[in-house]
Amino acid sequence: MSKKTLLLLGLLVIFQNAYASKISLTKLSDNLYVVEDNYYYKENSMVYIGKEHITVIGATWTPDTAKELDLQIKKISKKPVTEVINTNYHTDRAGGNLYWKNNGAEIVSTKMTYDLMSAHWQDIVEFTRKGIPEYPMIPLVLPTKTFDNNFDLQNGEIMTIYTGESHTPDGIFVYFPNEKTLYGNCIIKEKLGNLSSANLKEYPKTLQKLKNLNLDIKTVIGGHDSPIHGYELIDNYKKLIEEGNKS
Repeated sequence: MSKKTLLLLGLLVIFQNAYASKISLTKLSDNLYVVEDNYYYKENSMVYIGKEHITVIGATWTPDTAKELDLQIKKISKKPVTEVINTNYHTDRAGGNLYWKNNGAEIVSTKMTYDLMSAHWQDIVEFTRKGIPEYPMIPLVLPTKTFDNNFDLQNGEIMTIYTGESHTPDGIFVYFPNEKTLYGNCIIKEKLGNLSSANLKEYPKTLQKLKNLNLDIKTVIGGHDSPIHGYELIDNYKKLIEEGNKS
């Protein structure tokens, strides 16, 4: 192989890597996928493919990252994305709302998330930009459908659960009973992470209330860091919070 050919191949690899997607999908079951979003600060979301339509759990960071996720989804299913859940009011869970809304999806959340987003969106964008200067000024796009309490989607195949304040006042868990999988949102992850909006006193109680539900859980998806874990991730994070409270 000539030096010129090797050079061209090398440049091709560099070009492909430079433009490789920073968003990937990992299949957990025929219906359920983990989203690993490596933009800004790594966050993990979920995609559920229902019988007639798709539900995205977590809007991702920005309209651009949401568009990229949508392109990845279109590679695995021709069904439309009709619902996107904002699992809390922060930018990593709601920053992509504008893209999804413009493409016809319902933006779904609790009433608490709606109210916090309405009151504090500008503050949370500015806070994000302090830690991530390249993060854009994202406009406020509120959820289009809200629930006062826990809600189910996809005929009960997606169940949202609120057990109290934790990482944020409003954060919810999302449970997939058929897959025996719990999405931990920003509430559960490998490392302590950002606790600027956390209620550290209530946090362990919130996790204990989750445990007390005795859900049939085989897989826990952390909202940041590496995504796929067993039930032990709940206990491990609860221990991290409790140890932090003692120090």
